[in-house]
Amino acid sequence: MIGVSKLYCGAVEASDPLRYGRMSKDLPSHLLQFSKDKKPVVVWNVTQRCNLKCVHCYSHSENKNYSSELTTEGGIRLLDNLVSFGSPVVLFSGGEP
Repeated sequence: MIGVSKLYCGAVEASDPLRYGRMSKDLPSHLLQFSKDKKPVVVWNVTQRCNLKCVHCYSHSENKNYSSELTTEGGIRLLDNLVSFGSPVVLFSGGEP
């Protein structure tokens, strides 16, 4: 089945990648997140600890240790897993280490 908007306007809908395949070379830019061959960019908030109270910040952080944070070894394992998964980029963010 082909949608009327596709026939009439040439518009692409979010369901099209599922229906017609999901290779990024065949998709318009606004649907690349649905492609099979693209992996996500990862943003890792390395720490929640922060001694600042920035107005723009989404985090409710304090200047203290948080027990749920990864150890150095855990962080290295995470990065190794992201490499194995094929993530193209890791952005380091978070807190005021």
